Amino acid sequence: MAFRTQINWGVFGIFGFLILGFIIAGILVPSGAETDDGHPLNIFFFFMAGMFFLSTFGVILWATLSNRRRQRIESSWYDAEAQILEVGETGTYINNQPRIRFRLQVNSPVHPPCEVVHKQVIPLTALAQYQPGRTITVKVNPEDPEDILIT
Repeated sequence: MAFRTQINWGVFGIFGFLILGFIIAGILVPSGAETDDGHPLNIFFFFMAGMFFLSTFGVILWATLSNRRRQRIESSWYDAEAQILEVGETGTYINNQPRIRFRLQVNSPVHPPCEVVHKQVIPLTALAQYQPGRTITVKVNPEDPEDILIT
């Protein structure tokens, strides 16, 4: 199971050039130049460089934290079998992928069998795999048997 969030470093190279370009533009702009609404143009360029830097840093931070969470789930949660009892749409779409509500009977090796209602984003191309009556593999939190992740 591969959970890793991939980072396209070429995009960050482009952002680096944009940041450098805005800084150079902020230095080279004539001292009296203003934007259309009367603000100093050099401040605008420095602000834009800062925004690109912060957004780049934010994406890298998000990917790092996301990978840590996924590695923690992969290493400490255990596999269990779950039978799908019911499948339904929640009406929510994230990146054009539906968030699906599952009612599952989870049979874990550590906890007694329990019924769990779980919501997770599932790719449209994989929806046919999740039909009532099928058995699927899930990751179960050892501290809370109702906290699961469909793999």
